[in-house]
Amino acid sequence: MASPTGPPAPYDEPRSKRSGCMVALYILFGLGLLVVVGGGAAIYLFLQTEEGQRLAQGVKRGAEWVAVASQAPGTAELREAGCEAAMVSEAGEALDIILTTVFPEQEKRDEARAQLESEAGQANLDELLLVICTLPRFTTEQPGCDELARTYTNAVDRTPDSFYVMVMQQGQNEPSCQGIYSPGGQLLHEPAFE
Repeated sequence: MASPTGPPAPYDEPRSKRSGCMVALYILFGLGLLVVVGGGAAIYLFLQTEEGQRLAQGVKRGAEWVAVASQAPGTAELREAGCEAAMVSEAGEALDIILTTVFPEQEKRDEARAQLESEAGQANLDELLLVICTLPRFTTEQPGCDELARTYTNAVDRTPDSFYVMVMQQGQNEPSCQGIYSPGGQLLHEPAFE
């Protein structure tokens, strides 16, 4: 067996198998993970505060309200008339959820309720029924409040002395229409909500 003569070959370091793009991707992934973990920790800490607990409770109650209101009598007929989503409920329930979530102090809730009752032209919002229709974002055929008020009154056995109809199109900040209607589906007046 012959032995090699001469000095051993110089050691070649293996070339890195990671390209610069992969390194950048790992760094971005690490930063993204840091943001998610940090954001999750911040949300967790916020939810431990009194405000966070109130907000979480409001979201839970709101989700339960939506589930019930979207199955109320008349909602199937409103969806057939063109509403992508339809809800019917007493205003007092929805208002209580919103005001309790936003205002921790009873005095501020009472002030906000009084202002809303004034703007709605209603002495007591607890007695007002809400009929809410949400239209798809990109639709050309929009049922109006008058049509939906008649649809609702025809769909249910009994309507209250007055009820509020609001039509919102997804992506819009203002209602397409809104009004307070009689049991026969005639417009009584439009509220002056600000």
